[in-house]
Amino acid sequence: MAIRKFCYILTIFLLVVFSAVCSCGCISDDRATVLEDDDIVTSNIVLEDTKPNNDYLDEENPDIDLRTYTASIKKTGVMELDNGYSLKVLNIDKQEKQIMVSLRKDGNEYDTKTMFEGSAYRIKDTTNINAIYTVHVDSILDNSFIVELTCVIKPEISQETEIYEGKTRLNEVRINEDTITRTYRWNYEDTDFVVAYEYNIKAYDTYSERSRIRDYPNFVSDPYDDELISQITAQIEKLAEEAGYTNNDVPYITMAFVQSLPYVSDSASAGYDDYTRFPFETLYHGGGDCEDSSILLAALLSDMEYGVALIELPGHMAVGIKGDSSFEGSYYEYSGTRYYYLETTNSNWAVGVIPKEYTNSEAIVVPILEGYPELRIDFSGTAKSNGILTYANLEIEVENVGSSVAEDLIIYASLESTTENMVWDDLKTDTNSDLDVEESLTYTVSDLSVPVGEKYRVGIWAWGSNVEVKYVHSDWMIA
Repeated sequence: MAIRKFCYILTIFLLVVFSAVCSCGCISDDRATVLEDDDIVTSNIVLEDTKPNNDYLDEENPDIDLRTYTASIKKTGVMELDNGYSLKVLNIDKQEKQIMVSLRKDGNEYDTKTMFEGSAYRIKDTTNINAIYTVHVDSILDNSFIVELTCVIKPEISQETEIYEGKTRLNEVRINEDTITRTYRWNYEDTDFVVAYEYNIKAYDTYSERSRIRDYPNFVSDPYDDELISQITAQIEKLAEEAGYTNNDVPYITMAFVQSLPYVSDSASAGYDDYTRFPFETLYHGGGDCEDSSILLAALLSDMEYGVALIELPGHMAVGIKGDSSFEGSYYEYSGTRYYYLETTNSNWAVGVIPKEYTNSEAIVVPILEGYPELRIDFSGTAKSNGILTYANLEIEVENVGSSVAEDLIIYASLESTTENMVWDDLKTDTNSDLDVEESLTYTVSDLSVPVGEKYRVGIWAWGSNVEVKYVHSDWMIA
């Protein structure tokens, strides 16, 4: 009886000890679990300052100090890391709790990933061999314009030292001494299309020097691109006919062509972000961001004589296709005309389908009509005083950055008073002249005067018989 009672007590004791050990976690592994298939790290980490977190400790070297970067990044923003690596946020979707990022090396994209809020991802290098850092999507702010990210850098990020020049993807490129030939391949309704075009390298160098300060429609209607755009559309129309498609299919084949071009960030090809490209440049590079691809598609469809508009959204741009009530899908109305939404940065978007993150966003509709002139003004000056009057000498440069000739140009320079509609001195050009596209002229003004001690600023006006008034001014100064 005593032995049976002892065994019973021993059994109870062992069960209690076993339960206590389990509850203390002594036989569990609290480290983050790594899913080999998609490199997702399933943990809810909180990283502070630059201290290493145990969830990210190197398995072979658990005592190594890992560098941690935390940043709030807006859409299209870039997070610079080590050894030429960076991460650019392409899209933020608060509703779906996900973002899309571009993984880059030396400014060139080598992969893209969709990441979900609250999850961490192991990122490999361009060879897909070494895990070089881990990125955690901390939170997406309510406005869907900013995401908070934490990146933990592994020592392997420094192993690769060669410059990464990017990959061609689906589009082939052949470089000769003076030209670059690109071959574009895409698919529409299971039919393969191929278009090739040869670009002059010096022509591209000329484009790179052109001003980006101009209206978006003047990128679309740029006359320098006319020959190239017409040749591309002619090739597409011929291929469509040979494949048995009707004229009604041609715009959709053209849309599929532009959607097939890879997303290329501004900084990857132009050296910095928010750099609007002409259609020539987007085709030359073989891709672009949403702004560039929308301008390209608008140029192609305009050349085919379809009604189009640019749809400007917060941090994004798309194309509007002119249509009537027989069309289905979402559209924006401008002066009684419907422009159906078309996304240009990814494949398989149908006309009238708006990505969820933009369905409730306010949009600016910019129809593409005839080309028009647009003026840009720069000026510099010097001042000298005789103790009674201060004399200003100005050198004014006016450039036509539009897409047609500016006629009967007039330039007006003034030294403005703080009293509204009053000037101390002014001068207007005597003769009117025409200014061709990309043409500029310099106008010199001497000895405009203002009493010493008075407050003034320089105001420059320029206009023409077919061009809107352009006005620029300096800061206020004391004579």
